[in-house]
Amino acid sequence: MRTITIFVFVVFLTSFVLVNCAQSSKHTRKPVTSIQITPKNKKFTIGDKLTVNLQIKIKDGSLSKIELFLDGKSVLTSDKIESFFEIETSNSAVGTHYLKTIATTNDGTTGENYSDFLLLSNIIPQKFTYKVIKTYPHNIEHFTEGFEIRNGYLYESTGQEGTSSIYKIDLSSWKPIKEYKLDDKYFGEGMTILNGKLYQLTYKTQIGFVRDLNTFELKKTWNYKNIQGWGMTNDGKSLIMSDGTGFLTYLDSETLKEIKRIQVCNNKGVVENLNELEYINGEIWANIWTTDIIVKIDPKTGKIVAEIDLKGLLASNLSNQKTTVDVLNGIAFDNDKNKIYVTGKLWPKIFEIELVKSLK
Repeated sequence: MRTITIFVFVVFLTSFVLVNCAQSSKHTRKPVTSIQITPKNKKFTIGDKLTVNLQIKIKDGSLSKIELFLDGKSVLTSDKIESFFEIETSNSAVGTHYLKTIATTNDGTTGENYSDFLLLSNIIPQKFTYKVIKTYPHNIEHFTEGFEIRNGYLYESTGQEGTSSIYKIDLSSWKPIKEYKLDDKYFGEGMTILNGKLYQLTYKTQIGFVRDLNTFELKKTWNYKNIQGWGMTNDGKSLIMSDGTGFLTYLDSETLKEIKRIQVCNNKGVVENLNELEYINGEIWANIWTTDIIVKIDPKTGKIVAEIDLKGLLASNLSNQKTTVDVLNGIAFDNDKNKIYVTGKLWPKIFEIELVKSLK
């Protein structure tokens, strides 16, 4: 465990404000703040103990109080020119954490100051490779964005304007038995199934759809704040979506309003390009866009607990491929049979795989 000191300087200066010509210049105090964190540009690790050093300088007047907030929660109130606060990070989530100070002088003038620091995971992710159990056919025209199994059927959503659709596929024949094509203006993205409803994202229009699972009938549309929609899953209660960044957004499944966001990190940094998602045995699995890697994420902390390297999965399965394959993207878990299926955009095959611990 390391101990790091964060210095926060709050400075009050004097300024002059011109008023209209009917009045003379009025002397006022204007707070000007700055923050320095030492060591600069340092990434911290879960378990490090951070000491925040609050130092106040006031050119005119005196300090009434200073309040320190950590991630929006007040953690210290002091009337001292110099104060200290220790942040214990052992039970913290990984990602960016925010500091805010509000200093108040004896005449009520206030000044605010902001800073942040990054906490990385304190574990090295487990490494896995794979074993192919069986392969199944996959339509090479499907630009796969969502992939999920429910009640013995595989549901797949596909992307690109003009060809975006939702499919219901019979697992006994691996053939589609139902299809719904989106309007040509939409680029379909990730989808998930919860309580008899199918939720689907779109790429750049910030619009989501809620459909009846059996009929694909549209029940509701909603707008989300994320700039883009990528992958989607659920934990049995809340919807979870990715947007290409290192954040996962939780949504209330009824109101479709944002509940919270978690940032995803390993022991080296923030992991971005989180794409198609699947919730498996209490963990969030995510494709990392443009790579052959799937990561397993602890939803409570945002830590990456494992990395699955699927390099070479498709290499020997490209016979008679007429189109250019795209990236690995698609994780489906058959909870009833405890089977894992993966595929990719424009891939000719779906693979049932088992994980194998890497010896490297």
